Amino acid sequence: MSYVLIVVGWLGGAVNGAAVSSQEFTSAERCEAARLALVEDAKARGLGDALRAICLQK
Repeated sequence: MSYVLIVVGWLGGAVNGAAVSSQEFTSAERCEAARLALVEDAKARGLGDALRAICLQK
């Protein structure tokens, strides 16, 4: 089975709107690890509210 990490970030400033990206992983554990790393990085940069990341089974 494969899993897809979908990340939605809200852009501010002169460019308003959402930016969406995705990445495929071979296991739920890898997908979740990547999701947690992105969330922690966003929080460290003060962007925790501007980012949503979810893992979905493909």
